[in-house]
Amino acid sequence: MNGRDVCFDADLYEAVFDATGDGLVIADRSSTIIRANRRFFRMTRYGRSEIEGAMSWSQIAEGGDLPALAVTGTAPAIREMRLQRKDGSFIDAAVTVRTIPGRDLFIVSVLDITGKKQVTHALQRRDAILEAISTMAGRFLAARTWEEEIPGALRGLCTATNVHRVYLFENITDQETGETLMTGRYEWTREGRGGEIATTWLRGLSYQKAGVGAWEADLRDGKTVFADIRTAENDERWNMEALGVQSFVIVPIHVGGRWWGFIGFDETREERRWTEVEIDTIEAAAGIIGSAIRRQETEEAMLAYITESALRLKNPAALLRENFEAIHDDIRDETVPKEEILTQIRVQIAAADQIAENLRELNASIAEGRREIPDAFRHFLRR
Repeated sequence: MNGRDVCFDADLYEAVFDATGDGLVIADRSSTIIRANRRFFRMTRYGRSEIEGAMSWSQIAEGGDLPALAVTGTAPAIREMRLQRKDGSFIDAAVTVRTIPGRDLFIVSVLDITGKKQVTHALQRRDAILEAISTMAGRFLAARTWEEEIPGALRGLCTATNVHRVYLFENITDQETGETLMTGRYEWTREGRGGEIATTWLRGLSYQKAGVGAWEADLRDGKTVFADIRTAENDERWNMEALGVQSFVIVPIHVGGRWWGFIGFDETREERRWTEVEIDTIEAAAGIIGSAIRRQETEEAMLAYITESALRLKNPAALLRENFEAIHDDIRDETVPKEEILTQIRVQIAAADQIAENLRELNASIAEGRREIPDAFRHFLRR
């Protein structure tokens, strides 16, 4: 028997309908779903009895009723629309609606394109984040202090990532216990600057007491932290509920090898799924912020070193000057014997040599102890 001899009976049609890779729906003129295949049930997470004869197409899909979507002819249009699952989540779908010749019915073909849409959106967000990072880096380089530019940087990242809130926390040390505490410094929300981070209970807060002690070890090690409301631990979930957060990403900021704090991204509308390319770009943003802080700290340390060195040079030089002025006065007044004056001059020369040696040793020790001094300047100080 060859293929032409196969009898296409109802059972075979049923098997083909149920086994096809796309979701298939048969609906009547009122858009009531009278038949669907297994793929469609898996897509929507409904059971057969919940859909067939019980639900209309418009209860599941956004974008119009079936008569308006149906196209006659050999090349029906493919439309993108969202379908709502039983659990309230959505999928993106490519939908084609055809009329069944001779029957007052529609057949709907549904292809799940959620993954493709997510990748496209992720790439678009990545490009937006990269643009925000580029702008941020340029502003940091031109700014006198990183604090001047951080509000604008957070605003750009909030817009580019399309989250509800972006914030910056700095670590401080409890002077009594030595414990690391987090304190909110800056924040930008979708509605504008300011928000929950400004509250006093988020300033000088212990990681352990806040119920996020696991963050401390991970962030110190340079790991990014993720969480959503469904999978968060009890204390962590309490914090999320208090702030109205559905999901978040926390990225550590390191400055010169030390863990300085973190930048966070909160989403309040839905449990967001962050892609790898998005995470890579916001980690780069955290790196740029850390570099800006490091640059300012280095400049401030160098200024402090120069001031310190100038002060240390000032007193010995002033002392020698005063001594030589006294000798000059003695010579002019001719009140001190010549031999005694020569002795005083030899003492001051020896003192000058000792001061010079002391300063060389001091500068060498400063050069060894301060990592921010450029190599060329370090070599000069050691001479």
